[in-house]
Amino acid sequence: MVRCTILGLLLLLSLALYAQVPVQIRTNNVRARQAPSTNAPILATLHKGKVFVIRDDRPYWYQISLRNGKLAWVSKSLCTVVDPTGSQDSPDNTPPVPATTPNNPPVTVGSCTEISIPADWNVCPATGSGGMYAEAYKQKNRTKVPCTYVPVTVDDMLALEALPHAVRALPDNDPQAQYLKNEESKTVMLEGFLALAKDGGKEGVNCNSTTRLDTHMELVDTDLQDPKSNRNKHVIAEITPWFHEAVSSWSTHAFDQYASYADYTAPAEKNPPTKIHVYGYLFFDEAHATGATGWRGTAWEVHPITKIEIFKNGTWQEIGGVH
Repeated sequence: MVRCTILGLLLLLSLALYAQVPVQIRTNNVRARQAPSTNAPILATLHKGKVFVIRDDRPYWYQISLRNGKLAWVSKSLCTVVDPTGSQDSPDNTPPVPATTPNNPPVTVGSCTEISIPADWNVCPATGSGGMYAEAYKQKNRTKVPCTYVPVTVDDMLALEALPHAVRALPDNDPQAQYLKNEESKTVMLEGFLALAKDGGKEGVNCNSTTRLDTHMELVDTDLQDPKSNRNKHVIAEITPWFHEAVSSWSTHAFDQYASYADYTAPAEKNPPTKIHVYGYLFFDEAHATGATGWRGTAWEVHPITKIEIFKNGTWQEIGGVH
């Protein structure tokens, strides 16, 4: 009886403490759900700057009180905890600055001259099949191969600002539009472990071809965990058809041997994920901007990939190469 009473008091104390801690929504169109799962029904759509009170705390999720009194769950990555005294995370009471790629010294590829790989836009234009994602397709279809890249980690990618689905339709002077433009202008060298390599499906960016497919890669931050169990922390990188044609050794099959999985329907990983560097353009895939879907940690990607290295026998070895 005494133990139950103590546990009850601790629970009440915990709830009381949470009731004093508000969170501010970091972006627009945040989905508040009935349960802490991306598959749970949506109870409300929340907008940037709105403040709600925390009622419970789970890994990756906060339970909050909505304006109508109902309880709902939101992803922690889309919230900023506000100090109970009324101050934000930053001491001057201003909203926190969105995370950007680190200001690390750039990596320069030796004996490199910037080139552009061939692309026959008569086969498929840079805007792909057009439509609402035409501007994003142009970013995916970049063909210039840079010589300098900023080193980033999986955690750096996961920390980038979650932007709304319609971010490319925002006015040029909108802070989120400016953030998108700034980050997508960067080329990065992402270090991680190759969890999965597979052919992508037919996509509008490739004019819905059934043969000209991306190689879809998923990177994680550790080789000590079965990547099938932490898919909500995966970062996506893609080899486009144009780069497949320019580098014949970049077939999906060539990278399958370094990945833990070629298909997550497999009962177990075939080998631990191999340490890998993927070089390329930072890209925000707004088709996945509504938040984590259980199989990826962010809508930010490395897309297209322009250079690949595998850590093998104690050294970094380039696979293929444009230069």
